[in-house]
Amino acid sequence: MVRTSLLDGDRFRELIIVSQRYLSQRKKEVDSLNVFPVPDGDTGTNMYLTLSSAADSLKGKQGLSLGEAADTASMGALMGARGNSGVILSQIFRGIAKGFAGKQAADAEDLAHAFEEAVSTAYKAVMKPVEGTILTVLRGMRDAAQVAAGVPGASIPEVLQECVAKGQEVLDRTPDMLPALKQAGVVDAGGKGLVYIIEGFLQCYEADAGIVLDDIALHTENPVADVHEEEITGIENPYDTQLLILGSGLPIDEIRTDLESLGDSLLVVGSGDVVRVHIHTDVPHEVLEVCFKYGHLSQIIIDNMIEQSKQAHMDRKAYEPAGSHHATVNPEQPVKDLGIISVATGDGLQEIMRSLGCDLVMDGGITMNPSTSDLVEAVKSVGAKKVIFLPNNGNIFLAAKQAKKLTGRNMYIVPSKTVPQGISALLALNPNDSIRENLKKAGKAVRSVKTGEVTFAARNGKFGKHVMQEGDIIGLVDSRVEAVGQNSEQVLGEIVKKMIRKNHSVVTVYYGEDIDDSTAEGLQDMLESWVGESYEIEVYRGGQPLYYYLVSVE
Repeated sequence: MVRTSLLDGDRFRELIIVSQRYLSQRKKEVDSLNVFPVPDGDTGTNMYLTLSSAADSLKGKQGLSLGEAADTASMGALMGARGNSGVILSQIFRGIAKGFAGKQAADAEDLAHAFEEAVSTAYKAVMKPVEGTILTVLRGMRDAAQVAAGVPGASIPEVLQECVAKGQEVLDRTPDMLPALKQAGVVDAGGKGLVYIIEGFLQCYEADAGIVLDDIALHTENPVADVHEEEITGIENPYDTQLLILGSGLPIDEIRTDLESLGDSLLVVGSGDVVRVHIHTDVPHEVLEVCFKYGHLSQIIIDNMIEQSKQAHMDRKAYEPAGSHHATVNPEQPVKDLGIISVATGDGLQEIMRSLGCDLVMDGGITMNPSTSDLVEAVKSVGAKKVIFLPNNGNIFLAAKQAKKLTGRNMYIVPSKTVPQGISALLALNPNDSIRENLKKAGKAVRSVKTGEVTFAARNGKFGKHVMQEGDIIGLVDSRVEAVGQNSEQVLGEIVKKMIRKNHSVVTVYYGEDIDDSTAEGLQDMLESWVGESYEIEVYRGGQPLYYYLVSVE
């Protein structure tokens, strides 16, 4: 079969799907590049899940134009984005879709332009871009694409090959740009993931002899927006409606304005000839009527998310782990003024947060990284006019910001980067106060907390004066390695002593799932022997995986 030298929609679809398979074999390597040698490094996994969502959105969709295929992948990546690296990757795909918008196919110069749009869009998504990250690697690829595309007769694979070479060159220099990378002895994980993704594109050109794409096992671990029944039955707009509008000179902004009042999670993107509409609505027939005014309708999909969720919930019942807890949302409850959503891993921590007034505690999984889509559905499931969201993990912020844009609700993000910060913020919230006062109190509470963590080293490493071997117990204080040892309780004592100051009054320890009952029962006495009787000491079962202890000092 002779393939065109241009990049068309079918070829783009193949690039995404083959690259997803390529990255699946390398995501653990990317995970291992986490700057801190903790066992929940997840950059590779987040990028893989995001790319998988883009691949899933294209599965079975032959015959799309390049613009349509790129737009579909962009939407899939956005809705399935997980963690900072995943959200940035989704913005790279969004920029590529802008570059290919309205195109049936693209040549080398068009590809270089798409890389330019990817750089512009991805940089805009990050408040304070830092050199030595995935953005720097992407910019190097953009520069290489522009040079390669300027050579007469340049092909798409030749441009991609130069992008990989330049990307690897920049990646190798990232430790010189970021001291943390140099000290850890690693290159930037996000940049490495991006190099692998573009290498995956090249694999597609090398594997022309017989790829059966729809037989490739796509995204099977952690499906996008796997929301429990209790978290979705209260949704106001249950019909996930998607379609294409085909016409000439289609007014995208006007279409978007006409649809805004009919639902939420609205996305209207495309070109003057083809517009992609995605909306969650309670009146899908009205959506179709509005869209029909502008052109011919195609690829109409209307899914009832409540029914889908109920079926998925029934399917999960057979193997849901014992002790799993999920917040229940009563669809009949009246809409209240303020709702609170928090993220935590560990049944003990989740129960504590519920007892402190959370309407919904999201189980973030081991890596605590719910996707953009998960966050959108969670916000919609809470029957409140305003929703305060506590991420409790710095790697969720970008996904939360994307969700805020998509929900159509008043969503307020508290900058809690750790579970202890989130719990302190919860203690400060008062449903009777104004949203402004609550955010002020929560922010102050977050800033007042010092966080300690005791876990194990996932690899050999050196951080400051601390040298560790894989399997050593390590103690972190506000994300800095402060102790290394062979015993989790000994390391706990070391970091608690380093954390406390004269102005502190309360030391709280949350013990994880790997701590046995006898050890837990002795923690109170151990802590008192370490810090004296001048501090109030509290010990709770957190049940969190991977981290033996989480510590809060206030």
